[in-house]
Amino acid sequence: MIKGIYYNGKTSKKKDALLYCKHNGLIGFTDIEVAETPFHSVEISSRIGNTPRYLNFPDGAQFETNDNDAIDEIVDTFSNSVFKGLIHNLESAKSFVLFTVISVIVFGWLFIQYGIPFVSKEIAERLPEEASQYMGQGVLDIMDKQWFSETKLSKKKQTELQQLFDDLKINIDGSHYYKLVFRSGGSIGANAFALPDGTIVFTDELINLTDDNMDIAAIMLHEIGHLKNHHSLRATIQQSGLAIFIVAVTGDVSTSSSIITAIPFMLVQSGFSQDMETEADSYTLNYMQKYNIDPNHFANMMEKLVASFSDQYQSCIKESKQQNAQIQCINLAVKNKPIKDKKQSKELLDYFSTHPGSNDRIDRFRVDSR
Repeated sequence: MIKGIYYNGKTSKKKDALLYCKHNGLIGFTDIEVAETPFHSVEISSRIGNTPRYLNFPDGAQFETNDNDAIDEIVDTFSNSVFKGLIHNLESAKSFVLFTVISVIVFGWLFIQYGIPFVSKEIAERLPEEASQYMGQGVLDIMDKQWFSETKLSKKKQTELQQLFDDLKINIDGSHYYKLVFRSGGSIGANAFALPDGTIVFTDELINLTDDNMDIAAIMLHEIGHLKNHHSLRATIQQSGLAIFIVAVTGDVSTSSSIITAIPFMLVQSGFSQDMETEADSYTLNYMQKYNIDPNHFANMMEKLVASFSDQYQSCIKESKQQNAQIQCINLAVKNKPIKDKKQSKELLDYFSTHPGSNDRIDRFRVDSR
């Protein structure tokens, strides 16, 4: 006899019951007046751990019991299925559980490391220009509210750089929607960003690191390289893909929404991947070679950008009262190349954590320019 609860399928009332199964496979109840039912006409739920088992009868009735072992005896006796008890057996096998956990971890890592980047690249290259425009809408507005303020560059300087940007675009197909804007970087400092809609943002702090506009042109080409390779769009799709994966594993929808809506923060705090930075560098170098621009300009700006994190540069800026203090201080910092302290090392690690090594990038352009 198997103790359990009986539901007649017609009302919500339940009743304690004793189920039996005869040697010929007929299933019935000792204290409930219902016809006996053949085993093969009863649908029996699979065993999963110690959760209750359910027997569903053709007339809509249901029997619930926690006596899994007794139900297993009935199933083993009368079932011809090769899959009987499969779920329970797999669940009970520690080696299988361990294998499953390891497989999920390995698959997840491979999917995030290789699958998402590959798929995002294929999608980004096939999406129309309008997709980038749409996904980039409002990104600059968020960055303005969060970090930027109005540029302090002179109108003359802005005009010079805009003309330089337009001259570079002449040789680039599909660059008609690229737009150059200037902002005071505030806590972001010296940096430049390529947004999904084709907007390239230069901070005053980056521009003020050099008095040679061709150094700035090198960074313009690098950011254009990001746009030509759809890096902003790819990074956005990767974030979405990662969100989908997290939802699939955890079921936490709120996690995905927070990732998808954090594009501006991703651009500022994480930047692009090493592969994307290398692609943008290659685009810059190829353009310079083709149009006879000295690659040293890019190497110079990289050295100045690295030096801008040094304590020597920061102290020089604070102590100097001259208008062109940034250029003088950065040239001094580049020349002396001071040993990095712990604070500077952390800042550099944060900034270049997702980028190829700055020395390798500098050497690549120095070697090519010899």
